[in-house]
Amino acid sequence: MIPREREAGFSVVETIVALLLLGLLAGLAWSTLSRQRHVGFDLAQRADGLETVRTVAWVLGEELSNGRQGLDWQVAGGDSLSLRAFRGIGLVEGRSGSPRTMTVCFRGIRSPAPEKDSLLLLGGDGRWRVVALEGRNADSAGCQGLEGWSREAWTVSQMGTDAVLARLFERGSYHLSGGALRYRRGRGGRQPLTPEVIEDGSFLAQTDLGWGTGWEITLRRRTRSPGLFHPDAPEPLLWRGTVW
Repeated sequence: MIPREREAGFSVVETIVALLLLGLLAGLAWSTLSRQRHVGFDLAQRADGLETVRTVAWVLGEELSNGRQGLDWQVAGGDSLSLRAFRGIGLVEGRSGSPRTMTVCFRGIRSPAPEKDSLLLLGGDGRWRVVALEGRNADSAGCQGLEGWSREAWTVSQMGTDAVLARLFERGSYHLSGGALRYRRGRGGRQPLTPEVIEDGSFLAQTDLGWGTGWEITLRRRTRSPGLFHPDAPEPLLWRGTVW
């Protein structure tokens, strides 16, 4: 009797073993993917937190170093700071046309905007006075010997004593609210400058050193996945800084 050849294919046992191996591999792959996802999310949260701290320190340092506490900026509330946000400087060359129009060589981080800007004028008597910028005409000619400066004609609300220097500024305020550092110009809304990762923040009218203005922010506790609190997550981080 000639034995029959074994039929091609898998037995039931082989099929079960293959399915078990596939299930094990799928579980390992899912576990690895989940771990990588958690690590990636944690790194993103750390990056957002460090970027927020760096932005707060740099922005406040730049803005407040241009003015004087109590005159150009002051702490308006626990989480608010109001200021003259200086945006440029003008070297006054003299009057042009009308008594309230002057020619200046200007340089700044943006162009002057009469609808929102004012001027802090230094007069020949050594005093500063605030005037409104009512009009502005840019001149295509540059300022001789001053690379990067532009010549402009500014109309102001009052000229007063012959001015020698003008500082361009807008009224604004910074806020540590809504989870972020926010800036508000005039009566506009508070625009976020950082990711919303701040648990709590405040400005200090006086630091422990006895001078300057301080700030402190507490970053939110990190979680292991979006929307889920994890009991083993680190405690919130408190960061402090001083500007004077």
